[in-house]
Amino acid sequence: MEEKFLSPQEVADMLQLKKTTVYEMIKRGELRATKMGKQFRIAHRDLMDYMGVPNSGDTPDKIIICGQDVLLDSLCALFNNDKDTKMTAFRSPMGSYRGLYEMYHNDNCVATCHLWDSESDTYNLPYVTRMLPGERLAVYHLYRRWQGFYVQKGNPKNIKDFTDLTRNDVRLINRDKGSGIRIFIDEMCKKMDIDTRKIYGYNDEASSHFIAATAVARQNADVAIGTEKFSRMVDGIDFIPLKQESYDIVFRENDLDRDEFRKLLYIIQSDEFRKEVESVEGYDASGLGERIL
Repeated sequence: MEEKFLSPQEVADMLQLKKTTVYEMIKRGELRATKMGKQFRIAHRDLMDYMGVPNSGDTPDKIIICGQDVLLDSLCALFNNDKDTKMTAFRSPMGSYRGLYEMYHNDNCVATCHLWDSESDTYNLPYVTRMLPGERLAVYHLYRRWQGFYVQKGNPKNIKDFTDLTRNDVRLINRDKGSGIRIFIDEMCKKMDIDTRKIYGYNDEASSHFIAATAVARQNADVAIGTEKFSRMVDGIDFIPLKQESYDIVFRENDLDRDEFRKLLYIIQSDEFRKEVESVEGYDASGLGERIL
């Protein structure tokens, strides 16, 4: 496969970091980069090495599952427990948008996503069909999760809906571009005609639900948006539900003709994986494993 090179900004998006942090990593020698003219470029395989993820283009015996939900680690473990399996499953911790992008460019990838489209008020399928054009796809439902406001205990600022984000006394900690939560925030602002320039803290980004929740708990921000699960892991915050999101997984239809990918789907539809999902508070396993495209 022809080598692919990424810009520092693209790497920052994939790792959910600021671009300046990527430059610091290059300067410290933590991330290998090549200077092409006046610009740095990072080889895709070097980024995968840094992330500890096998490069799907160079390792045909690996399945890469793109996504940030920790239940994907359980999915990989259930898959890898079978010693007779010829392939190994790894999770690559990419946000929804980047995961679909990675799947489009690489074989042996499946992507998970929770991307809300405000025009249709549906999740994932509008993005999947746009970002993987010409591909014959099979999309299966995984689970539903509540997303909502993280606010300080007792909600002292009385934050109830998105219009409160424009108040002068309310500071938001946002999520990184490409994450499902960031797309939900931006889509909601567009739908409600909210000028994001009027949101204090809109440009301050957290790279995970947990970091966003702890920022609110430490009073570095008044509000963040994330999934219910992480609100239960951080003391000092309350959760105000906004919308139940759909978390789904995307396969290439041709891959399902292969034994290992059929096995991955079998595990998703198994009682064992359902028990893993049902053990997480705030997750709804209704429809787990059902094909939606």
